[in-house]
Amino acid sequence: MSELKWFLILAFQLFLVISTKASIGDRSQFYSLCLERCTASNCYNDQSFKVQPLLSLRLLLWSCKEDCSYSCTWKTVDYFTSHGLKVPQFHGKWPFIRFLGCQEPASVIFSILNFYAHAAMYWKFKRKYGFTYPMFYIWTYLSMICMHGWFWSSIFHARDTPFTEVMDYSCAFIMVLTLLYCTLLRITYKKYKLFAVITCGYLSILYTHLSHLWSGRINYDYNMKFNVVIGFLTFVITIIWWHRNRKKLSYIYLIGWFNILTVLVTILEIADFAPIFWIFDAHSLWHASTVPLTILLYKFMMADCSYLNKYYSKFTLDIDHHIN
Repeated sequence: MSELKWFLILAFQLFLVISTKASIGDRSQFYSLCLERCTASNCYNDQSFKVQPLLSLRLLLWSCKEDCSYSCTWKTVDYFTSHGLKVPQFHGKWPFIRFLGCQEPASVIFSILNFYAHAAMYWKFKRKYGFTYPMFYIWTYLSMICMHGWFWSSIFHARDTPFTEVMDYSCAFIMVLTLLYCTLLRITYKKYKLFAVITCGYLSILYTHLSHLWSGRINYDYNMKFNVVIGFLTFVITIIWWHRNRKKLSYIYLIGWFNILTVLVTILEIADFAPIFWIFDAHSLWHASTVPLTILLYKFMMADCSYLNKYYSKFTLDIDHHIN
């Protein structure tokens, strides 16, 4: 119980964290003058280039002003560091080296790896367990949600636009909420009244939060705090379930450690430092750390499907034996 207490304290501390955004770089006079000169020299307007840009910029729909912003970002960084000042942030983000038009290449690669991990593990899960297995459709739904979320994460980190930003925040919220939803359905499996109540609550929260997010009534900080609350709730419920069923379900430690390690690696989100080699920031390293955790989740899903299938098959045979 002492370990459980410390894990709960850690998760609660994450809940209390309030993220802040700084944008000293884009507010600086040096940056503003650089952007003004660049757009005057290279752009017909905010969108059009006077000289055709690289193919990668055209494919990812970079505007002329955005390209100037990127160039002026690095000139401003050089100016700040040459005068002994800290590396500034721009529009609440650290500067990254652009690669093939992608704004945050490390986060893009790690998001793709997360997508691949879910796709590969789900393929193994689907090959071994068919639709007749208990919880198959529930875990399939979670897998589809996760793959969809990591797809939009890779798109958002490649090109940060208002649309891709909202899609990334929306999908991240849906993933966190759906994990809680599927966990509750597993814990209350075969209790159909609770299934109806949990599903209604899930759909209600999903609709309300997403409608507020898309209407602009919820910003990034609020969305992150809401995700932390849902994640913390999932963590607590899972740890309690693990503690109560650790002797009955030998494999339940898999989902327990999945949640514990997910909380631990989320600490990376609290860290705030300039990107290493201008590529790897705390957020990208967090994405990298979630890739191996996917294996734990799917191993639990597969073990649990086997257990439920055997348990309810035996239960049905016992009933048939008594009836006959």
